[in-house]
Amino acid sequence: MQVKSGSGSAVAFGRVLQAVRKRSAKNQADVANSFDPKLSVAAVSMAESGNRPPKSEVMVRGYAVALEVDEDALLEFWWAMQGMIAIDWWGEKLPVPQWWRESAASPQAEIEYQRAVAAAATEWTPNADWYAPPLELFAFAEAICAILVRLLGASWKVGREREIGLRDPVDGRPAEVIIELRAGAPGEDGANAYHEVMARFACPEPVARPVPPEPTERPNTDIMSPDVAWILLSVEAMSARERAAVAGFIRGLREGASIFSEVSPPPA
Repeated sequence: MQVKSGSGSAVAFGRVLQAVRKRSAKNQADVANSFDPKLSVAAVSMAESGNRPPKSEVMVRGYAVALEVDEDALLEFWWAMQGMIAIDWWGEKLPVPQWWRESAASPQAEIEYQRAVAAAATEWTPNADWYAPPLELFAFAEAICAILVRLLGASWKVGREREIGLRDPVDGRPAEVIIELRAGAPGEDGANAYHEVMARFACPEPVARPVPPEPTERPNTDIMSPDVAWILLSVEAMSARERAAVAGFIRGLREGASIFSEVSPPPA
């Protein structure tokens, strides 16, 4: 799966592409011409609008080169827009991205959520059912903001704010966490003065779990016993959550594959 055209995730990804391009004083033709083979200006325009987001990691890396940003950070943001984020697990990153609803909320995300709940309770009446975004969305938005900070650098300010929702068949509105990107300009004291809003979008709520990227290195099953090869390939085909639970087991199998696969000589 990839970022779905026209979705909130595609719009968010496109607005970041557009913001970075404008900040670097490049036009859409500059970006299109940097690809090999070259893209059309229409393709770049559609990517920035969210109508045709990049469909592969290779294409995402092409945009990173064209916009002169960190490839890995842009790729991580692309996967985040599909709902898959790197989770810090006891001081180490999980071996594969994890589904956003499975991430644990930080104390700061908990505080932001509780404030949103309090704001919704203040506005609520029997005729106006106001509600807060879910806690998982605050945790997801926090992870996305952290990625954007690494992607954009110190000359940008990445912020977020919550908007409580209203359940109403006529004038209803969704509860959202809004992410805002501001470009910094040197202030009088030499520090960055953030003033220009370059992009503003709602943190998406991906509903379908994508297929995590395939490992770049596949086990060489020719040198393993059939049993070990079957186990290793089966584990690698598991979902992100299942693989995270057996990450140590996968690592151990890879490191000890040559030992486990030794074939004893047949008895005389």
